[in-house]
Amino acid sequence: MARIVTTERGATIDPLKHSQPLGAAMVFLGLAGSMPIMHGSMGCASFAKALLTRHFNEPIPLQTTAISEVTAVFGSGESMVATLDAIRKKQRPEIIGLLTTGVTEVSGEDIGGQLRAYLAAWADADADTGAAAEAGVEADAAPLIVGVSTPDFIGGLSDGWSAALEALIRAVIPADELVLGDPDELAEDLDDRAEGRTALLAASAASPPRPADAVRAIPAAASVRTTTAHTHPAVPDQPVTRRSGATGETGSAGEEGTPDLVAVLAGPGLTAADLDELAELIRSFGFTPLLVPDLSSSVDGHLAPAWQPTTTGGTTVADLRRLPRARAVVAAGGCAAPAGELLAARTGARLFTHPHLSGLTEMDALVSELMSLSARTAPTMVRRARERLADGLLDAHFVLGGVRVAIAAEPDTLVAAGSLLRDVGAEIVTAMAPTYAPVLDDAPFDEVVLGDLTEFTTRARAAGAQLVVGSSHLREVAHRLGAAYLPVGFPIVDRLGAALAGTAGYTGSLRLLLDAANRVLDHTAASHGAASHGTAGHGTAGHGTGGHSAAGHGTASTESAASGGWSETDLPHQARATADPDELDDLFQESPC
Repeated sequence: MARIVTTERGATIDPLKHSQPLGAAMVFLGLAGSMPIMHGSMGCASFAKALLTRHFNEPIPLQTTAISEVTAVFGSGESMVATLDAIRKKQRPEIIGLLTTGVTEVSGEDIGGQLRAYLAAWADADADTGAAAEAGVEADAAPLIVGVSTPDFIGGLSDGWSAALEALIRAVIPADELVLGDPDELAEDLDDRAEGRTALLAASAASPPRPADAVRAIPAAASVRTTTAHTHPAVPDQPVTRRSGATGETGSAGEEGTPDLVAVLAGPGLTAADLDELAELIRSFGFTPLLVPDLSSSVDGHLAPAWQPTTTGGTTVADLRRLPRARAVVAAGGCAAPAGELLAARTGARLFTHPHLSGLTEMDALVSELMSLSARTAPTMVRRARERLADGLLDAHFVLGGVRVAIAAEPDTLVAAGSLLRDVGAEIVTAMAPTYAPVLDDAPFDEVVLGDLTEFTTRARAAGAQLVVGSSHLREVAHRLGAAYLPVGFPIVDRLGAALAGTAGYTGSLRLLLDAANRVLDHTAASHGAASHGTAGHGTAGHGTGGHSAAGHGTASTESAASGGWSETDLPHQARATADPDELDDLFQESPC
């Protein structure tokens, strides 16, 4: 169990975290025909949209209610109504995510009540305006509106993702006495999140809570099976016999159930390539995967046949309506665990939770669960992928074994990438997350620090980090430390195809391992080549300069070692990049809202 450490500095100098509305918006980007709306100032949406566009290299549908200083004082309800009306009539989305921001959360307005009144007036408004009188009435059908409380002055991207995923489940599968899509629950969810999550995140800001304090209890009516990293078995040669009466069993054709449907609630640590591999794995066992959200078909880099103002792919509303019929629920990531518990509690489906899906341990556990659920052996393609990863772990060990790694990322990504590198013998000397999450408590590191990139740089330099792992904002940190750099997480703005680079599953884990090993090899070769070139140049000049070069190299090594960097047996120091850092990278690191 990792020890959670908070920094003592009261101010954030070089931010690592991103805001809650940004994380919530990413969830809605994985839904088909969706339009996330940030209920706040224009700057909140502008910064988020710019960062999302640079990461995905795709047009991002994102709107704002454009709250000004005047409407913030006198009330933002009219701006919210005007924005919702305009988007419904002009862009006609199937799903709208209404995300609060700091300015609307601080104002103290009853946003839940305003949304409830707006939803209740839908039928009368449509009848009066005659907007649905034209041909194709279905096109003007009211969209599913989900309100999410995401104050950006507390928490981070992972908290916003988790909040949006839970709110989506509550909207699609309301409480027993409510009809599907009841406006009251959609609005009441906004109030519940504002009170409950703000209190929880405020407590975590002061001192990180333990899992018992952070995990929300679920109704006892639903039996939940949870797997942990400490109890994962290896993939058996034969299928586990299905036991009669197991939780979530529906038989061959239940009245309410669809025996082959498996719901997958994805966390922010999974890329489009990861979701594709996960879906294919589930299909190989005879099941139909239902990904929520499905970023692999919305912002994966596909060329849409025509432009449209909303998302061009993702999980449809019809798919969301099928969630109650899921036979099993897979929560892929710590951020997805609360929503997975909620979905299992409201549907009675079997629940399988995984903090991440990187490496043999977690993937073997998932395959074993699918074997048990389907009463089938693992397909040949799955076994082949596993054998490749096992061989890759052995090969990468000779390069990454003993390498000192510093990693900074969102909690799910931090635990996933750090665990995978630790499996091949790398030493995690610095692990930093922007915000607390329960998944960090079981991270296989000595400690996890909650801080910013300034603190990260100081700790990584003191620990002599040789490989820096994280988003594009850490590239300059790696240059300053003279370390190799591996881009992982969000955002990746200086490389193409970030969404298509796998980091989980058997294949994605292998790709990440080989990428890390190759970057260390390239960095070592480049550093040794630069050192050899410098020595050879002095030697050919004669006049005893070869001895001067050797002395100079020894002095540099001594100075570096004194500053907490390299010893003579470590990778040589790499000079700082000559190019200035991208100002936009610094500008878009955190929304100023």
